Amino acid sequence: MDTKSNRNQWIKTGAISGLAGGLMYFAAAFIPMPDLAVYVAAFSFGPLLAIGCTGLYHFLSDADKAPRLQIALVSAIAGGITILIMLTVQQSIFGMMPKAPENGLSANEATLLKIRDGLNSVHWGMDVAWDILICTATILFSWSMIKRTGLWKLLGGLGIVFGLLLLSFNLYYFPTPPASVNAIDWGPFVAIWFLIVFVVLMFKSRSLSKEVTIG
Repeated sequence: MDTKSNRNQWIKTGAISGLAGGLMYFAAAFIPMPDLAVYVAAFSFGPLLAIGCTGLYHFLSDADKAPRLQIALVSAIAGGITILIMLTVQQSIFGMMPKAPENGLSANEATLLKIRDGLNSVHWGMDVAWDILICTATILFSWSMIKRTGLWKLLGGLGIVFGLLLLSFNLYYFPTPPASVNAIDWGPFVAIWFLIVFVVLMFKSRSLSKEVTIG
């Protein structure tokens, strides 16, 4: 059984990791960087998010013992692993395809396009698997937050809305990513939501640490 001190350490570790993961997501997606820096940012996102959600679980489970929280945590960890696999496969495809003609591949442009589309469908499918898992985690964590008061209740309501929108759009346009057909990509909205949650969790972890010190 976790002690109060151990629980608070997990909450603090989760908040720091989750914040770092969110920053890595936006850095990899929107900031021009050398390839190596992009790889580090992109590949660290999933594991950091999984650790962050573990801290969030420890915080929420103090007042909510329902199975939904365990399901949310398992979904988040599975999602973190899935997005890591998806991104490594994706970047491997992107890195290798431009080199194909230089390696003496006897194929015309049309054939190369078909190969590229076939390979892209692999990481697109993984991307949808990631979306299903992280949306499940988002919705179930949010369900627990709604049972709290103040800012947590607001975050819970927004999380359910964003989670359902992201899941619905990705399933509706499957297997093509919504952004590829000029539809709204709700992924950044969910990412911002998680970032705010981890910021709030960071402040909460500080207050909990003070309580332990005083006690």
